[in-house]
Amino acid sequence: MSLGKVAVALSGGAALGLAHVGALKAMAEFGVKPSFISGTSAGSVIGAMVARGLSVAEIEDVVLSIDRKKTFYLLSPSIPLGGLIDPKNFVSFMEKIVGKDTLIEDLEIPFVAVTIDFRNGNILYIDRGRLVDAIRSSISIPGVFKPFEANGTLLVDGGLRENLPLSALKKFNYDTLLGVNVLKTPQLKFEGLYAPIAPFKNPQNDKGDTFIDRISNVIQIARQNRLNHLPRLTYIGYQSLLILMTELSNREIQICNPDLVLQLNLSKLQLWEFWRGQEAMEIGYRESHEQLTDFFNR
Repeated sequence: MSLGKVAVALSGGAALGLAHVGALKAMAEFGVKPSFISGTSAGSVIGAMVARGLSVAEIEDVVLSIDRKKTFYLLSPSIPLGGLIDPKNFVSFMEKIVGKDTLIEDLEIPFVAVTIDFRNGNILYIDRGRLVDAIRSSISIPGVFKPFEANGTLLVDGGLRENLPLSALKKFNYDTLLGVNVLKTPQLKFEGLYAPIAPFKNPQNDKGDTFIDRISNVIQIARQNRLNHLPRLTYIGYQSLLILMTELSNREIQICNPDLVLQLNLSKLQLWEFWRGQEAMEIGYRESHEQLTDFFNR
């Protein structure tokens, strides 16, 4: 099966985006070479390296160089003036990999990074200018990274509106449209579910009159706190982001009707665990290889 010119869209997903490397490795084994690439957030990081001409093996080495210590160095906390993390170490890291002054229009493979104009909410497809600036704007998760000041406005993470950037490839003359989505969430149903409302009842509010009743209440509270505890603020933010990006990716697939989307289930990993790159790449490779096998055997 000849796919002709292949346009590849790489989704956002923070550390889960490291699985893109495994997906690209599997694609190469099937003779699938990107002719055009788009990336959102983490996808823009991996996509930029591919477009710059780095091999999958070279990108793997970059990923494997990131341990816990390096993760905290690259994502060092900052005084929260627009963001919790100071991006300067990460930007310096990427400049060493793709080149400080590399321009998008000079890349080996045409590339587009997706970002959002925070002031009006419009999607911007960055296809010209300094590559590291495009990456910096695309990864700028509001509240996490300070928005990137460019184009006379503030630019933030493209995942707010187009997490799987299939539409970003519309200007290219491709034969096959392929996406890689690292935010497959089996628990999330596309259709709404009807259900009764059943408020949580805390046994602490039902104090028994006897000593035995009170001991029973303590046991019930301990069990429910373990199984049904209210999530911490960080988890609430994390889960909210995951739901939003998953929904946006699903809608993008419906709109663009790509030839294939590699759906990768990385539910065992967390968005911030960049030191688990080996696992992410292995999952990306294994699941992509299985889905590509099915695709080519149709």
